[in-house]
This record gives sequence, C-alpha cells and structure tokens, in this order.
Amino acid sequence: MSSLAKRVRMGTTLAVAAAGLLGLRTLCAPGVLALAVVTLLVGLSIWELDRMGSLAGRGLAWALGVPATVAALALAWGLASGRDLGGLFELAVLYLLAPFLVCPEPDWLLRLRSARIAVPPLGQQEGEKVAVGARGLALWLIPPLFSIVLIDREFGTRGLVALVVLAKVGDNAGYFVGRALGKRRPFPNVSPGKTVAGCVASLVAGIVAGAALLPFTLGTWSPAQAALGGLLGGLINLAAQAGDLSESWVKRRAGVKDSSTLLGPSGGVLDVIDSLLLAAPVALIAWSLAYGTPIP
Repeated sequence: MSSLAKRVRMGTTLAVAAAGLLGLRTLCAPGVLALAVVTLLVGLSIWELDRMGSLAGRGLAWALGVPATVAALALAWGLASGRDLGGLFELAVLYLLAPFLVCPEPDWLLRLRSARIAVPPLGQQEGEKVAVGARGLALWLIPPLFSIVLIDREFGTRGLVALVVLAKVGDNAGYFVGRALGKRRPFPNVSPGKTVAGCVASLVAGIVAGAALLPFTLGTWSPAQAALGGLLGGLINLAAQAGDLSESWVKRRAGVKDSSTLLGPSGGVLDVIDSLLLAAPVALIAWSLAYGTPIP
C-alpha cells in the first residue's frame, strides 16, 4: 500500500472517530465530553514532547503536566458548578496563567529520571533555558487546546463541526494541490513539503468552506453572512496554516520528522492536531466578536 493510501486510510479512520465523538457529544452536557477528549489529547501531546528528539530528558512531562492539570481541573469545576465567566475571559486567563504554572521537577523526581535514562541532571544555566522553553510550549499547547472546550460550551456541536471542518479542509486541499502543482517552497527550513500553490489552495478552500458553512451553523443565511463566513473561514485557515508551521518548527528544533509514530503514517497526535493550535483560539475570538450571543 502506498504512503498516500495509508494516509487516506488513517485520515478516514480519524474522521469517523471524530464523527462518532460529535454524535456522543449530544448525549452529554456542553463541554463535558470535549473536556475529556481534550485532556487526553493534551496528555498525549505532552508525552510526545517529553520524548521528542533533543527535547527528551528535559523534564517536560512534569513542567507541562502541572499547568495542563490545573487547566483541566479549573474547567471541570466551572462545568460542574455552572460558572460561565465568558469564553474570551476564560481564554485570556488560560493564556495568562499557563506559563506561570510551569515549574521544574522536584529533586527526587529529577534524580530518579536522570538515573533511569542515564543522563546527568541539567546545569543551572541550561535548566533556565529549558524553563523558558517550557513556558513557551505551555503557551503554545495548553490554552489553545482547552479553548476547544470553551467553543463546545459557547457554540455547541455546530461550533465544533465548523472548527474541525475549517481547520482541516485546508490541509487536504493544500496537500493534494501542492503535490500536483507545487514547485516554489516558501518555508524550506521549517516545512519543506509546503508549497506556495498548496498554501494558496488551502486558503481558498478555507474561504469557500467558511462562506458555505458558517451562515448555516453559527449565523443565518444572507449574502452578507456568506461574505462574513468567507472572511472568518479565511482567517481561521491562516491560523491553521500558522499552527501547522509552528509544529513543524518545534519538530525541526527537536531534530525529528514526526512528533511520534503513534498514528502510523499520519505521525503522532501533534501532527494531526497541529492546525488546531492556533485555529481554535482564533475561532473562539472571531466567532464571539462576529456572532455575539452564542447559539445554544
């Protein structure tokens, strides 16, 4: 089986799994299933980062696990108590607190890990650099993924469907058009597979999908709403492409091609959800401003 066929098969499997989760979401209170799924994705992403090339052995599991746990517990408390402070406010709090909650491993865990992987503990200067990097990774990973829970709570199943479609439709258009027509590669040192043709095709697909989908999900049909949907779809697509590039940059810094082999030909969890890392918070902000009171 060719690599393309393997990618298509894995993509179809993931799409079916996502559709099943969206179906189950209707049986749960808003945000509950999304919180469970996102917490799992965050945990797997941290697991990948902690084992990713040159990032391995730097204690990222603990450093990122603490803010991720606090974020998950805070959102769980909010859902259980019915406290809704507003999606934009809660997203801002997540971004403000995530880097400050990053903390180094306790001494006993540091000694245990160093002995287990036969690597000496980091020196003070190197440890400070790792701490700065961990704070950046916390900002990059934790608030964006947990913003999906806020989208579920604020915009419901229609918001989740719109997010997944707008974040992923550009991936497929960019991949196939880039393979067929792409020659110029604008990011050779970060993502050598990306081409100008693929990026443009991805953006066009995002605009068309936004114009066709958003008026029937989060808005109401009219030519003005279709134009607004196209604008928002293009914006979310640009954020999705930037998220993809950011994940490629992290992998290049770590010296690996894929975040892991967990999903076979599709790479790891981060390779699949990379477009959501910027698309999800941008969608939450844009939809809150454009559509005002969320549709239940």
